[in-house]
Amino acid sequence: MNQMKKWYLVKTKTSNENVAVKNLENQGYTVYCPFCEINKKKYTLFPGYLFIYLDNQTENWSPIRSTKGVINLVKFGNNFAQVSDSLIAFIRSNEYLTREKINNLDRLECGEKVQITDGIFKNCIAIFKSFKSDERVILLLKIMGQQHSINIKKNSVIRI
Repeated sequence: MNQMKKWYLVKTKTSNENVAVKNLENQGYTVYCPFCEINKKKYTLFPGYLFIYLDNQTENWSPIRSTKGVINLVKFGNNFAQVSDSLIAFIRSNEYLTREKINNLDRLECGEKVQITDGIFKNCIAIFKSFKSDERVILLLKIMGQQHSINIKKNSVIRI
């Protein structure tokens, strides 16, 4: 394994992560764009960004900026934003866990804790009560000290 290779952060054009990945891979670069799939739709976990594995001694970085879908490599001052191997490993393991939490929603049982992922209750923890339909669930959410029942889209919830 080449010790000179490191992960760097790439800024992509809005909603062009897949285009950037495809075009960078076609040029022989190793890239990683974490995602999860909800209802057969692919969502990027870091919208507008992806990771690229580069050797700063031997690889030609100049084509990256002109690659379709890419804006530029992210820099802090004069230095390119490096991402540690351990952080990439952590993201990869959590990408898998996120997929599992989302894919197992159909097996939720009354009383299980869930996290709301969007809308006005984003990041709130609630208790699963029941399925309302194929697309919606009923949750119990504590608001101002009292428990309230809310009806929310199933794809706005992950198991915790």
